[in-house]
Amino acid sequence: MTDFFIPQKTTKDLWYKEPWMLLVIGGPVIVVIAAIITGVIAWHGADKIVAKDYYKQGVNINKNIYRDAKASEYKMLASVHLDRVADKISGKISGKVLLQLEGNTALPSSVLFSISATSEASEFELMQKITLSQVQPGVYEGLLKIPSDAISLALWHVKIEAADWRLTEDWRDPLHTSLQLKPQN
Repeated sequence: MTDFFIPQKTTKDLWYKEPWMLLVIGGPVIVVIAAIITGVIAWHGADKIVAKDYYKQGVNINKNIYRDAKASEYKMLASVHLDRVADKISGKISGKVLLQLEGNTALPSSVLFSISATSEASEFELMQKITLSQVQPGVYEGLLKIPSDAISLALWHVKIEAADWRLTEDWRDPLHTSLQLKPQN
């Protein structure tokens, strides 16, 4: 009967074995780890701006919408093909751009051909405008200078424009495929 009145010595667990302590510290630790993972994902997957003159393009957006609507009204269609030509003297690569254009309007004697592209691997940006001259009715051609860095670019943003209409499209793998352009609606 004397054992009943003798206080028993209680054993305490170590602080990191206490369930309440794990709950108090565990939540903030999980949040910090999730924030670090989110930061790494954001850093590696950051979007790049293709055009450096994005502000000027934003100001002209209403004009571009009008020009896209005109291309749709004229039922403009285009097909673009790029043939690589290597200059043996300078070692630079050029591309002969061949454009076939159809539409319910008088076709101009020349059109402006613009490409822009960026590389995710490096901070390389290619922006180039050339004038394509008409060689036959509806057929245009011109010479595009391709920097050696641009050969690895698999996506070009192409814009073909005249005074009152334009056609735009993304060209995937431009050195191996042709591009079909139709009006943006």
